[in-house]
This record gives sequence, structure tokens and C-alpha cells, in this order.
Amino acid sequence: MAFHLGEDVIAPVAHRQFVFTIPKRFRIYFRFNRSLLGGLSKAAWETVRDVFMEECECENITPAMITGIQTFGDLINWHPHVHAIVPCGIFMKNDQFVSIDGVATERFLKVWKQKIFDLLLREEKITPELVNDMGRWKHSGFSVDQSVVIPKGDDLGMQRITPYMARCPFSLSRIIKLTDEGNVLYRTGKSKAIAFPLLGNDKLATGMKRNFEVFKPLDFLAEVTQHIPNRGEHQLRYYGWYSNKSRGQRAKKEAVNCTTTEEKKARKITPTWAMLIRCIFEVDPLKCPDCGENMKIIWASQCSFKLGFAFGSFIEKKQPMVLEKILRHCGLWVERQERAPPEKERRLVEVEGA
Repeated sequence: MAFHLGEDVIAPVAHRQFVFTIPKRFRIYFRFNRSLLGGLSKAAWETVRDVFMEECECENITPAMITGIQTFGDLINWHPHVHAIVPCGIFMKNDQFVSIDGVATERFLKVWKQKIFDLLLREEKITPELVNDMGRWKHSGFSVDQSVVIPKGDDLGMQRITPYMARCPFSLSRIIKLTDEGNVLYRTGKSKAIAFPLLGNDKLATGMKRNFEVFKPLDFLAEVTQHIPNRGEHQLRYYGWYSNKSRGQRAKKEAVNCTTTEEKKARKITPTWAMLIRCIFEVDPLKCPDCGENMKIIWASQCSFKLGFAFGSFIEKKQPMVLEKILRHCGLWVERQERAPPEKERRLVEVEGA
């Protein structure tokens, strides 16, 4: 799965990628109560909003954020966390952008930790005693990362970040082999395994003791299917200046300011499915593989519109039955009649017959 963010969504300014994670002991609550995942995303938004508003010392501002909820770890384990795209600044009431940079990560981490504590306390998943206890831990398991920056105008960088936020929980290329017993050997994203530090070492090394996991067939299916969202459960959410309401208000304002027909048509242009396929797979689906010419979609709509739907497909010269089927459905098929022989051949037949 991938998604595209057009120019009408993403502002032409620098952005940061934020990654918000929670302690392992809290993850199980989100596994069996998936409605909490929305609260996790909202807590990430409120963290950035509160820190930016405190930095500006002003309430008449609007930050922006797009969040992607991911529930999987490197080995398809249950690991709910939030990836977010955040502009490096805020928007004023007149939509003017004011850059904000250099905000320490510790400030975001402090607010993020409190937001998660408040969320789980409201849901009665934890107690105030646990909050006080974890507040004294040196490494509580909370983390906020904002190290990735997408500069202004870096369209390729933004195109790499956005599909990553909505990627599939597992990768077929990381399934190394299937054993004779049907077990699945699945590796991590990084081929090199880095062991954790020895006890007493204050430096924490990234990585894990192994770079693979062996799953039994049903265990592998269980690990994968636990990441399928419930019906109506949104994995991508838009906040602040990027929210649907704000974008709709700006679209109405721009529509009023459009004076010419050309400007109004330009505002209605949206990325087509063919454009998105070219962007993601670098293949033009509208180009004929034989001659290289552009192909057109033939719409069979005369009868189908009466039924309330329409369908279309590509017609190739190797598919005469498909063409006949569509034309018959539309009532446009004409049976082929035998053509009379040419004039010279007809005279020869008449002479020979005489």
C-alpha cells in the first residue's frame, strides 16, 4: 500500500519526520483495544502542538501534522508507534508560514510521556503509582526522534517518506526460505546483527541479538493478520493546518479568488491513477508495450450507466472476444457479413460458368 500527497496537501516548506514510541509494557493495551491507537496518534499531535505553541508564546497559530500509525516491528511483532510529517514551523491566521527550528527533542519527549500517561490513566489501564514509579526510571522506554529533515523543494525525499509511513507490515523479499516442515525463516531489515551491550554499560547500542525469526506456519499468519486494521479504522490522520476542515476552508477561499475559467480548471486537476503508477513504479501504464504509442480507455457506458455504474478496459488486438463482448453489451455489435468477391474474380466465375 502507498499513498500520494499532492501539492494541495503538503505545503512547499521544510518538514521533519517524527517517530513516537512507547514502552513495551504498554503495547499490549493497544493490541486488545485498538480504539486506543487513535488516542496514540492524537497524543503525538498534541505533543507537537503544545511544544510549538509554547515556543511561540502565542495561541493564534496553527501547526500541522500528518500521522501514520504503524503496529509492527522489524520482525512483524506487535509494536504500535507513530510516524509523522511535521512542517518545520507554524502557520499564522493569514496562512503565512513562520519557521521554527532547533527545538530540543527532550521537550517533545517530556510532553509525549505525559500525554501517554494521561491517556492510559483515563482508560484505567495503569495506576498513578505506576506513573510515579516509571517517572524515576532512567530509561522509561519512551522515545521521540526528529532527526530526519526533508528540505524545502525535496520532492523525491517526500516521496520516499510518505510510502514508508503506510508500508505493508512485512516484506516478501525478507522471507529467506520455507523449510520442509513449512516453517518461515524471516529476517530483519538490516542484515547485520548487533548484540546489546553488557550489563553496566551506560551506552545503548541499536540492533538485536539476532537478525531473523523462525515462524511456524500458523504463527506467521497470526503475526501478520494482527496488523490488519479493523473496518473503518484510519491509519493516516491529518491535524491542524493539514486537517480536512482547514484544507476545505482554503479551497473555498481560493475558489472565490479564481477569476478566470483556466484558473478554476487548474484548481480541479488532481493526480490520476496513471500518474501515481508512474510515480511509484516508474512505468507508464498508458504506453503500448508493442508500438510505444499512448493507449486510451474504452468506456462501455451506454447500458451500464442505466444500472448506475460504468466500467472500462484496454482493448488490444489480441483480444477480439473482449471487444465483441463489450460491444454486444452496449448493443453496438453488428454481425459481420460476407463480402462480395472483387469485380475481376466475379467476371471470371461467370465466364467459366457459361
